[in-house]
Amino acid sequence: MKYLLSSFDVLAILFAFQSSYLVNYFEKGNFFYTDKNILILFIGILPFWLLILYLVRSTGISTKRYKVLSFLYLQSSVTVFYLLALFYFFFRLYPVHRLFLAELPFFGFLFLFFGRILIYNVLKRFSEKGHNHVIVIIIADDSSIVFIENLLSNKKLGYKSIVILTESTLVKAKFENISIILPEKYTGIIGDLIEVDFVDEVLFLKENPDAANVREILSICEDLGVTFRLKSALTRASLSSAVKTDIADGKFLSFINIPNNTFALAIKKTKDINIALMMIVVLSPVLIVLSVLIKLTSRGPVISRLSKIGWRGHQIKVYRFRTMFLNAEQEIFSRDSEMTIEDSGSEYEDDPRITKVGRFLLKSGLDQLPELFNVLKGEISIIGPRHPFESDSVKSLNKKES
Repeated sequence: MKYLLSSFDVLAILFAFQSSYLVNYFEKGNFFYTDKNILILFIGILPFWLLILYLVRSTGISTKRYKVLSFLYLQSSVTVFYLLALFYFFFRLYPVHRLFLAELPFFGFLFLFFGRILIYNVLKRFSEKGHNHVIVIIIADDSSIVFIENLLSNKKLGYKSIVILTESTLVKAKFENISIILPEKYTGIIGDLIEVDFVDEVLFLKENPDAANVREILSICEDLGVTFRLKSALTRASLSSAVKTDIADGKFLSFINIPNNTFALAIKKTKDINIALMMIVVLSPVLIVLSVLIKLTSRGPVISRLSKIGWRGHQIKVYRFRTMFLNAEQEIFSRDSEMTIEDSGSEYEDDPRITKVGRFLLKSGLDQLPELFNVLKGEISIIGPRHPFESDSVKSLNKKES
């Protein structure tokens, strides 16, 4: 899918070049690649334009609002304009009309933005056929049957239930063929289910909810970053953390443990990307020197990839400079100990697994510099809470079970 989208992006950029060429060189006609200077500009700017699009694009393929989407593409076009000016003077492409440099990002924005809207609408058709689901856990009673039917039968909404917790025999009989049915007394395992499966939301649909039970489930969802929705007839949210939402003709109080202003999130993401890019450029000599030192002083890869728990319990691989000898953790200690050392190296100055360079990296915190590339991928943020290691999550679960 990502290759298909990238192909459409290349096509949109081609149309932008051709449109700008015809506007400025209408008397010549033909195609833009017949002009040597503009062909050089195209070859030079295309990979950077695609990279910028990759960096600013949100991960969700059909969930972004048009306002957010327009901001992302506008930001990419502004960045491309600055790059065009740089290429123009660096390669001395003075025969190219300067208006061309201003019109190209404008046409690029139009073709990319409206082309992506068209693609999104096509992808919505795919979601109706069972793709791109919103995975939910449902807590229900007899009064919830009609709503669950509407929710799961409306394929445009894209909801899929993996577990329904209920004491209702009617709910069990109605939905046992499309979802796992568990007794409601097992609500305590919701946290375990979220950690095992990619759960997006928990829907509490009971007509007369127990306040203590709601607080317990809400606390679990908040800890794991999963949206909790409480079906309610209230006309306004009485709690500061609740947001009024409508889903499948049902009114909900939604508790979202992350910022729900998508426009603000888009701005924050672009700031993270710009800061990370700037830091990588400025610190590139340091990154190169440290990479060479690691490679020369011990065998093994320069970069290690550590498993952490990201947003909504999804696993992410965080990049760090390798600080230990190759296979040292298997030969001497356990994997859990390795994770602790990588995160808190100053407490293990005498550990025989750590290289001399690694000891310096851990003590100075420079081992974390490669995480800037995780920021570029949109997996973590420059400023924000630290993601726990996967092993820490397992330890926490084991303690809870014991």
